[in-house]
Amino acid sequence: MSEIVQQVQKRMLISLAQIAKRIHIKEGDYVLLEERDGGVFIRPVSWHDKNQEYFWSDEWQEKMKRSAEAIEEGNVKSFTNIEGLLKELGEEDADDHSN
Repeated sequence: MSEIVQQVQKRMLISLAQIAKRIHIKEGDYVLLEERDGGVFIRPVSWHDKNQEYFWSDEWQEKMKRSAEAIEEGNVKSFTNIEGLLKELGEEDADDHSN
């Protein structure tokens, strides 16, 4: 771990040029600034569209993890038609669910 002393410029700007390559960031990338132990911790992060916000929620990521585990364990079923799927789900009439 290296330490760099950097002067804060106008509008509270600092340069990451000295360490950007080592931490794999470039202009346009996003970083997370975390207030920690009286200082600021900076790390690169990915960015996603606002309309995908639900997907990145903790709740949805937990569902994705459980789904992946179920697939890995072979705990899946396949259906050749919608009627079979709805019957498995306990639906009475598949025709009532068409859009």
